[in-house]
Amino acid sequence: MSECYRYIFLKNEKLKPSKEFKDEFLLRGSALYEVIRVVSGKPVFLKDHFQRLSNSAIQIKEQIWYTFNQIEDQIEKLIQINDVQNGNIKLVFHIDGLDKNFFVYFIKHYYPKPEQYLNGVRTIVHHAERPLPNAKVYNHSLRSKTNDIIRDAEIFEVLLLNSVGNLTEGSRSNLFFIKNNELHTAYDSEVLNGIVRSKVLEIAERLNIPIRKSHLKYDDLAKYDAAFLTGTSLMILPIKKINSISFSPSHEIINSLSEGFNKLISDYLQ
Repeated sequence: MSECYRYIFLKNEKLKPSKEFKDEFLLRGSALYEVIRVVSGKPVFLKDHFQRLSNSAIQIKEQIWYTFNQIEDQIEKLIQINDVQNGNIKLVFHIDGLDKNFFVYFIKHYYPKPEQYLNGVRTIVHHAERPLPNAKVYNHSLRSKTNDIIRDAEIFEVLLLNSVGNLTEGSRSNLFFIKNNELHTAYDSEVLNGIVRSKVLEIAERLNIPIRKSHLKYDDLAKYDAAFLTGTSLMILPIKKINSISFSPSHEIINSLSEGFNKLISDYLQ
């Protein structure tokens, strides 16, 4: 099944029918990408996503060749022609030698159910590391492997464990823990700094919640009171279990951060 969803996508500013989209291009060359959530017909935190795209390009010694305004125009065109109010849009700068293309298209989204926000989700740990943690570059082998694990184990997310026994992030999310009413997360250098992750850290600072960035040792998991994931589709999602270790999905800090984030989205849309 094609990754391209809805009726029309854009390639280098030109409108194309989705039946012409070929997923195979992602398997060769390099692909810088962002997934942007559309809420009420508006792309959320677009400037933040553009900045991260630019930073990812620097990481692999490349440059993106569209300005923010040009990208914004293409997203607006895609939303209008597909008549979509809520969903996820993927931006891909694809580089294969001298061949360079820019794609903008909807992808099928999977948002957590209300009961998952209430009760939390199950996760398991998998030994894996991203070669360039700070660059959002398509990694087919890692994505394929973690998708297989998620499907076969019937869990929500896979958490990545590096070679020295530290948890870093999820396969498609960022990871936080709570202990003694303090927020714990990995060092920025070890993870892809997600847009929602950065917003959560800003909200925590405003709420005077202490933030501890450190190595998140797997052996210390049982010492944490609560844990949650953040991401474009997830927003702020409590974790119920990591492997066989249980956590509280209704911790006061998770609730406070969620309220703050929902208000941030509401203010942004206005």
